[in-house]
This record gives sequence, structure tokens and C-alpha cells, in this order.
Amino acid sequence: MKEAGWPAIHMSWIETVRVGSFCAVVFLTYYLSVRWCLERICGRKPRGRFDRAFQSGWAGAGLLSAAVFGAACMGYGFWVEPKRLTVTQYTIETSKIPEGQSVRIVHLSDLHVRERGPRERNLPELVRSLNPDLILHTGDFFARGVGLEPIVGDILKAWDVPQYACAGNLDHLGDFHDVMGRTGVNVLTADRAQLTIRGVRLSIPGFPPMGEAHMRERLVDLPRDTFNVVLYHLPQGFPETWGTPADLMLAGHTHGGQVRLPFYGALITFDRFGKRWEGGCYNERNVQLIVSRGIGCEPGMPEVRFLCPPEVVVVDVVGTGGIEGEEVQ
Repeated sequence: MKEAGWPAIHMSWIETVRVGSFCAVVFLTYYLSVRWCLERICGRKPRGRFDRAFQSGWAGAGLLSAAVFGAACMGYGFWVEPKRLTVTQYTIETSKIPEGQSVRIVHLSDLHVRERGPRERNLPELVRSLNPDLILHTGDFFARGVGLEPIVGDILKAWDVPQYACAGNLDHLGDFHDVMGRTGVNVLTADRAQLTIRGVRLSIPGFPPMGEAHMRERLVDLPRDTFNVVLYHLPQGFPETWGTPADLMLAGHTHGGQVRLPFYGALITFDRFGKRWEGGCYNERNVQLIVSRGIGCEPGMPEVRFLCPPEVVVVDVVGTGGIEGEEVQ
């Protein structure tokens, strides 16, 4: 049962139209492919120009090629890509850090743990190999009800560095606060942590889901001489950081769309601003935003990802200047 205080996010009408259109195209492709095969097998005689064109070998080759390609994409999306952990690296340069000093942040989001599967087994060692100074989480650790807490706990206990987290909108699916308390992960709920790592001073405010109404009033009071990293699950909170001392906001929630189309990107983001911040790095009003594709998949449905593999984000904060990123497999 959904607990009070843990809001759910639903598809907007435009996302519903996108998904419906995509499903209609897929259905039509397979319907026409089956129809072409049946008409050829049954030897149905064409009744006009359209029938002759439809029953031609060229039409059949195109339809069957599209159907086979679609089936291959679906197989890859269901059985290969959801397990293919990737690492995306960004470098942020800032005058708030003394020259020659740096801090490495690993950002994890949307683990959506369902089982002790390949992702869950490989994630601890992958993160250790990145040598983080700090691990920051932006929520949604669970994918279904009871029984996942030991698995999530084992993952979080695998790293011997400071960890901070904000809650996601679906963390009611597990005993979020108990797991965070037992593993030593510091949960930020409209408050902030302050720490120094090898001379680098950081302030880390975090907020619960749907907390935009209280973000700005707390962010304006951030110190102006520390590097300020805001943790908020939903990218739609990004405008609340503008005009404040915030330097970087980390978010998740969109899963990068989870299923992406070439040259178009995400069909669904479940974010109030739609595709505007669907995944990746953005720089607006002198604040950086990094939206993670996340690790797991949306609960309540089969795991599927396409052109949007699970992502561990690495942010190296150094020097003075801009931002750049690249994905490494």
C-alpha cells in the first residue's frame, strides 16, 4: 500500500500519446507482416493496384526485415541491455576549490533492486574500481515490496567512503529509513551536510520528493565559499536552484527514458518538464544539472532498456571553468 508522503508520478497526456503512437507503429508492422505471409501462403489473388503492391516481394522483404529487426531489438532490450552497466564521467571545474585539488563523486540513482542479479553483484566492485571520495544517491532503491532490504543493505555496505542520499518517490516500496540507518548512509531531508575532503569544502543539501516548495528558501542560505551539491530525485526541481549559491544538482527519476529512439531520445520521463532534462548534463543559470539514467528499471513491469543502458556517474570536481562528459563502457 502506498504510504502518505511518498508521491507517485504518472504519465502526462503527451507521454501517453508518444507511447501509444510507438505501440501502434509496432503493432501495425507485425500485423502487416503476418497478413502478407498469410496472403502469400493462401494464394489470395490481388484485387487492385494496392493489393498487387502489398503482395509484392519488395513489400514482403521490407515488412519481414522490419519485423525481424524489431524482434532483435526487443530481445536485446529485455535480456542484454538492462544488465550492461556503464560509467559516464564528467569533469566540473570551479574556482571554489584550490588549484591542484579535486574530489571524486560517484552518483548513483534508481537502483530499483528486484533481486540479487548481475547488476547487483557487479555494482559494488565497479564502484570500488572508480576510487570515489564520496558516494551520493538520489533515491529509488527498491523495485517491489518486502524482502529487498538485505540486498540493498549489502550493496550500500560494500563501500567504505561517506555516503549521502535523498529519498525517491518510490522508496516506500521498502523500509527506506531502516536500511539507510543500518548501512550508515546519511539521509538528507531538507537539511544539509558539510564536509571537507583533502582540503575541498563541500555543502550537500538534500530534499525529499516533491519538495520544491521548500528548496529555494533553504538553498539561498548555502555558503558561497563551498562547493554546493544539491540532491533531489526529480529534475523538475532544477529551477529552484537558479539564483542561489548552488553549483551542481544531481537527479535521477527519468531513467533517461529507459527506452529511447534514435535521433529522438526518451518517450517517457515522468517529469513535469518532460524531455527538457531527460538525461545527461545541463548548464543553466550558472548551475550544473546531471540527470542519471539510473541502474534499475521501472517497477511493476518487465525489465527493459533500449539505447539507454544502466549508468554509474562519476563527477570529478577540480579547478576553474566548465564541464565536459564522456561515456566509457
